[in-house]
Amino acid sequence: MGEQRLPGGHIRVVEALKAGPRVLRLRCGVQHYAWGDPEFIPRLLGVGNPDGRPFAELWIGAHPDLPAEVLVDGGVRLDHLIASAPERVLGREVARRFGARLPFLLKILAAAQPLSIQVHPDRRQAREGFERENRLGLPVDDPRRKYHDPNHKLELLCALTPFYALRGFRPLAVIGQVLASIPEFEAISRDYVPTPEGLAAWYGRVMRMDQDRVDRVLGPLLERLRSQAAMRPFAPSEPEYWVLRADAAFSVNGHRDRGLFSIFVLNLLRLEPGQAIFLPAGELHAYLQGAGVEVMANSNNVLRGGLTPKHVDVNELLKVVRFQGADPELVPAQGQPTGFGRSCYSTPVQEFELCRIRLGRDRVEGVAAGTVGLAVVTGGRVSVSAPGAETLRLDAGQCYLVPHGVSYTLGTDREGEVFVATVPRS
Repeated sequence: MGEQRLPGGHIRVVEALKAGPRVLRLRCGVQHYAWGDPEFIPRLLGVGNPDGRPFAELWIGAHPDLPAEVLVDGGVRLDHLIASAPERVLGREVARRFGARLPFLLKILAAAQPLSIQVHPDRRQAREGFERENRLGLPVDDPRRKYHDPNHKLELLCALTPFYALRGFRPLAVIGQVLASIPEFEAISRDYVPTPEGLAAWYGRVMRMDQDRVDRVLGPLLERLRSQAAMRPFAPSEPEYWVLRADAAFSVNGHRDRGLFSIFVLNLLRLEPGQAIFLPAGELHAYLQGAGVEVMANSNNVLRGGLTPKHVDVNELLKVVRFQGADPELVPAQGQPTGFGRSCYSTPVQEFELCRIRLGRDRVEGVAAGTVGLAVVTGGRVSVSAPGAETLRLDAGQCYLVPHGVSYTLGTDREGEVFVATVPRS
């Protein structure tokens, strides 16, 4: 793959990489979505937030909506640099597989309120949906649009704090027991059959119910739960806790959000720091509260199923959701999941791999040359040293780019933590 004609600032960066490939400091931007935590990311970045503005996601990557800047000559956009010199940054193999673009996006995510119930399409569904909406003439920023690109959006999240999430349907028999235990659901649960087809039929009926019936079912339930909570507050380990929180956030003008039904039938998880979950295509999920490192295929395709004021296309949602019930599984950390050293979270994904490196006082951790990588310091003050290059000293919240083929070492004079996302070798 040939390199394009380069703007002046890019020429200097590329010439520097040719002279001696090295680790490059990044400046990254923040997304201020309404559900964001006003404290975690500002504290990580060491910045004030006197107005209590929500800091939802720190984006570390080359997504055109909020690309990082490579801090050379005042700043060069990472997506522009990659497009100009893909093989210098990505390496020949990654550029051949994915073109002149970084195939993943790394984030720090911090949620104070529940995110929407949502699911992501597989690659075929994304391609077909993207082409269909293009033929319909929907602009890419149209609120009715669900497919913003032709790619899938597989995700991995590793917790930095205790992190609550909904992930996948509960075991089918358990769903039947839960529905039967809620007296207000008697009329809508009697036809539930504990098979994938039965779950799909039941969920489809609930999602297609007219709003008046949704209100009639959920209204009495919420009234009862509020009365119970007044006598004994629910704990975050109980679905009822999140039902009441989500109702307060998303039900408006006396109308209940139908996404509340999903909270009862999805697995509720609490992740401890260092624990991770993987979200394949078709997995219904929602992040509820907490902070974590998230890495995903570089896409923005989301189909929503409630707990949101945004557009919900029920028919398209039902085409994508996988109606299989099971106990949730965590992604095992391979390597050194406890203590100092490196642990990596392996997934069946071509676009990304995530590793957590925990550093002790005066310990040095070597990182071998490999494919392109992005990294964020999540604790301590860390030195990044590559042969023949100036040592970078990075505080928590600061980020760096590792071009293809660069080896380096990490160190700290106390304790530190770094998360590194790379493209797995084919």
